[in-house]
Amino acid sequence: MQQLRELRDNTILNTKSGMAFMTTFNQFYYSFSPTVADFEREQPIFKEVVKLTLTPMLTSLSILNHVNIDSEQEMLGYGIGIILMNVGMYVGIPVFGILKIYQFKRKEDLQL
Repeated sequence: MQQLRELRDNTILNTKSGMAFMTTFNQFYYSFSPTVADFEREQPIFKEVVKLTLTPMLTSLSILNHVNIDSEQEMLGYGIGIILMNVGMYVGIPVFGILKIYQFKRKEDLQL
């Protein structure tokens, strides 16, 4: 968590686009996070599932620790790139997997 705070404070909030993103993100995040936090306290297994689910996204953000962002354009470029990478991980890969399973089952059905 400390690493994320430092990234936010020292990198993301140094640009207008980063500040705009954080404002929008915080509005979205705090609209549901208290409920999720309460449920995590009640259900330790759910807490572990949330951790596992968020790990790829948090890991992708660590890219920003290894680059110098000196302009709005760089922040937008890296930000959009990381968002697209996360869309790929959280949407693209599962959809691809589901389609492959569907194709496999359909092929099996046709052979019967």
